[in-house]
Amino acid sequence: MSNVDVVQRTGAALPSPFESAMAAAAATATATAMPTVTSTTPVPVSAVTMAATKPTTTSSSSSSSPSVASTISTTTTTTTTTTASNNNSKTPQIGVIGIKRTRNGDHKDGRNSKSRQRQFTKSMEPPVLSFYGTQPVPLPSRFGSLKKRLVTGHETALQDSWARLLAALRDEVKYIEKHGSGLIPSIDYTDINDDAKVAPFGAQLKRHGIGVIKGVVPSADASAWVEETKKYLETKHEYKPPPAQDPTCFDFFWTPAQVRSRAHPHVLQAQRFAMSLWNSNNDDRLATRFPITYADRIRIESVSNGHLTVNGAIAATHEDSLIAAAAATSSTQIAQVDNGSLERWEQDGYGRAGLYDAIWKGDWESYDAWDPAGRINATSDLYNGAGACSMMRLFQGILALTVVEPGMIRLLPSPKLSTVYFLLRPFFTPKEGPPPQDASAEEWDAYLDASNWILEKDQSTIIHGAVPGHAQRVTAAWHPHLHLDKSLVTPPTLQAGDYIIWHPDQAYQFSNTNYRSNSRPQTSSSGSEPMQAPPVNENTTSMLVYTPAAPLTQTNALFLARQRKAFLRGHPGPDFDSTGTGLGSEAPHTGRLTEKDIREVGGEEGLQAMGLAPWNVGPAGNGTSSSSSSSKSQHHKHAKKQEEKKDADADVDMDAPSRSSSRDSRSSSTSSSTHAEAEVVRLANIILFPDRYDFYMPTRASSPVPANRDRDRGGVEKERNGRDSREKDNRGNHNRDNKDRDKGKDK
Repeated sequence: MSNVDVVQRTGAALPSPFESAMAAAAATATATAMPTVTSTTPVPVSAVTMAATKPTTTSSSSSSSPSVASTISTTTTTTTTTTASNNNSKTPQIGVIGIKRTRNGDHKDGRNSKSRQRQFTKSMEPPVLSFYGTQPVPLPSRFGSLKKRLVTGHETALQDSWARLLAALRDEVKYIEKHGSGLIPSIDYTDINDDAKVAPFGAQLKRHGIGVIKGVVPSADASAWVEETKKYLETKHEYKPPPAQDPTCFDFFWTPAQVRSRAHPHVLQAQRFAMSLWNSNNDDRLATRFPITYADRIRIESVSNGHLTVNGAIAATHEDSLIAAAAATSSTQIAQVDNGSLERWEQDGYGRAGLYDAIWKGDWESYDAWDPAGRINATSDLYNGAGACSMMRLFQGILALTVVEPGMIRLLPSPKLSTVYFLLRPFFTPKEGPPPQDASAEEWDAYLDASNWILEKDQSTIIHGAVPGHAQRVTAAWHPHLHLDKSLVTPPTLQAGDYIIWHPDQAYQFSNTNYRSNSRPQTSSSGSEPMQAPPVNENTTSMLVYTPAAPLTQTNALFLARQRKAFLRGHPGPDFDSTGTGLGSEAPHTGRLTEKDIREVGGEEGLQAMGLAPWNVGPAGNGTSSSSSSSKSQHHKHAKKQEEKKDADADVDMDAPSRSSSRDSRSSSTSSSTHAEAEVVRLANIILFPDRYDFYMPTRASSPVPANRDRDRGGVEKERNGRDSREKDNRGNHNRDNKDRDKGKDK
């Protein structure tokens, strides 16, 4: 899960105070945006000042509100003066789409080989800051050509489909606003084998893209993991500071809570169950029965005496970061979509398998958001962005290890319409611009009406909310038809051990406010009562583990090989260590879990999910490892159930038509299914265990001689011998004839 733009508000608070050596360093970390390498000497919070921490940068767009503009302007001025006086750092070269990182002089000179602490380079990201502005970031000219190629020949169909989409979205937003969090279904973990309860849960999950599986991990186990993780972090020698705008999302990947939860058999079974609800086909080269681990981050939030703390230190306010300032003062709504941004439009990204081709041709109704075929070979990280996901995930997910009150996360429960909208939005422009914020409802309706929007004749280089190396953003300013203030809903209270999942194209938004009533963002809910705020002096801890659900594929196996190496070395997950230097390594950490601990928690299946043990598929693909044999019948049972009820709830199931056509147009033979899955497992075993599953590659020295070649060679030798024998006989006969002739002459 990439760096999210957390919505910060006054009174924000949330995990546990960790009394450790890294507490002081956390205070230093909150002052992000310095392009230079920070000192390893702990700095008290009081010593961190605005003038010493702001970089010289300019916003790539105008702010969405005067408060944001003034904040950025003031900060920039202060920084310029400070940088000029200190003259110790180089200004990063800022372009319209990112930063060119520079190597400072102290990169080598200031390094102490005996130091156990590492220095971390922190840089400001102008594209992220621009998401809070009114103008999107322009991209290189090739993106204008890319957009033109996608729509050429389909202009009329696209204009008509846009009108149909806006009408459908208008009704969808009203429906979401009316039902709110009631649209999010839930099911107990003990009921995932009960078809009567799975059917309605699956239907609602596929309709709204979100679901909660309750009681996946026993609460006693969750509490034990939290305490074990606290001790683990208290003895940490080095760590990568969290971003100032999101001080509770840590780049830890191998804490006890993370390692144990990923290997837990209940978590793997819940992921297997969820992935079985996709419209996977017998020819798809993926194995949803074999979930694999994706090493993502952990969210740890503490409140002490009413203040948000980060590892024992009071968290910095939004004045310490330009992005945090924009997030705190801007009134605009911003949500995020993971698994790529520009890659969704690029031919080398999701265009490889034509996942969104129906949308580009003006037939978005036939797009099946739950068909995994177009995602298997897609590349979701063309730009190697920090935190951008390289693995194919069928669900985003969060496992709650403590009680989490509503407000932590908000999601847009419309996986199909919202995706189609933000994909088509860059191709259209309004005839008349947006009215002022205080305009009447009639003026806004006229602005949003389909008649006010036309397909761009000459496609611009702008793709709203998308820049290289960053996750996709949807904002209230650039995607007004989504009405994020009304369409983002919050899930109900999550108990320890609950597992919430959502579609990989789903828009979501985090808010680190500790969910207090005085700071919790307003969400759409039907008749919900406001919750009481906890006592001011209460010390609370919240711990959440990002736990996406990913199937076994050939590409995922390649990533898993890299991730396994990172685990064995204690390095960050590959997607969070793009430089390959292991910054933020947990290798020297006391109490780091090993392969033995994974085996104790999850057995052979837990090892397989981490790429530490091979998968087994019996003859004809019907035999599987013992840990997943029960899931096979469950997978086919759910598939059959989905086929039977594909026309049910047609009035609310927007995926029914596309799901039917997708299934009808593709093969469904049992032999293909067996062969496809067996081939995926075979390739994964070769990739991860080449010493055990090496494949035949003939060489000149070791190539065996074919049998037919032996026969041919024997025939040639026999024929040669026969020819030599005949020639010898002929020569003998010729000599005898000559002798007889000579004797006759003598007589």
